[in-house]
Amino acid sequence: MFLQTNKKSLRFPYVFLILNLMVIIGIYFVLSQTMERALSSAIIQATQAGNSDITRIFINEVYPELHADLALTSVPTKVKSKLSEPELQRVDDRVRRFMFGTNVLKAKIYNINGITLYSSEASQIGDDKTGNKGFSDAARGIPASQVTHRGQFSALDGEVFDRDLVASYIPIRDSSDDIVGVAELYTDRSTEVQHSKELITELKSELIPALVSILFLVAVIVWRFTSYVTHLRLELLQRNESDI
Repeated sequence: MFLQTNKKSLRFPYVFLILNLMVIIGIYFVLSQTMERALSSAIIQATQAGNSDITRIFINEVYPELHADLALTSVPTKVKSKLSEPELQRVDDRVRRFMFGTNVLKAKIYNINGITLYSSEASQIGDDKTGNKGFSDAARGIPASQVTHRGQFSALDGEVFDRDLVASYIPIRDSSDDIVGVAELYTDRSTEVQHSKELITELKSELIPALVSILFLVAVIVWRFTSYVTHLRLELLQRNESDI
């Protein structure tokens, strides 16, 4: 009876292995989510930096030609709230020439009060963006970006479909470094997003065998340890019985 009781107390710890399996599954999902967030963040930050550079180039090289039309200023009471048709046409022509050949699909220019003075999608001209967080952050000097997927999108050159875009709100500064408006640029990052998804899938396919191997190694170690302890206890019991 004593021998059987000790054998039962040394059964293989399946509960321990199940707990380890649950921990490994949790690690898999945490690592997967972390990789996805890291890659998405890298794409957003790289695109935002590029959009900031494009905005700076636009202000340095193009804005002097459009200053009289846009009249951007940091004084809220002196800003234009609407462009005339000739002004809008000049701005649109110059913006499209500037953006030609880039992966910027849409451009908007807001005055410091949040009114859309210009948009490559004409129907959005005049919209008030004061309640938009991206605009509010950029108006305070903090660029803001986010990834968005669009099944259909009105781009500079017409309609495009099934695109992954990064929308960036970039502060527009004058020569005195005062913020006089905000530019919103939609940049096509479909290739990069697709590549990141493929990379994540590849990393996940490599991660699963690694975690399974760890679980198998743990099982082997536990089994060997259990077998070793069981063997020692049996030897001890046999010695005690022989001494009686």
